[in-house]
Amino acid sequence: MMEDTYYQLEEALVQGFQTPEEYQAYKELKEHYEEVTGDYSFSIQELTSQLEIALQNQRDVEFEEHEKEDYLDLVQKLEEFDSSLATHYRQLID
Repeated sequence: MMEDTYYQLEEALVQGFQTPEEYQAYKELKEHYEEVTGDYSFSIQELTSQLEIALQNQRDVEFEEHEKEDYLDLVQKLEEFDSSLATHYRQLID
């Protein structure tokens, strides 16, 4: 059952979300999957993707203060799942 859920989540990420309802359904399925399995790889993937996009958008330019706060908020969320990865992303802007 959980293996099927894993593939459903993967497929949803590949296809993307056309509506807020699709994203909400994905989010609820992901939260259930994480609660049952303890596998937080989808949350980690979401956070690292957002961090990578932020870094690409700021290439060769300093973060503005509000952008840096948003970035560090994402890093803090990542810390809950993977502290070494969070440290890596924190060091990239220090």
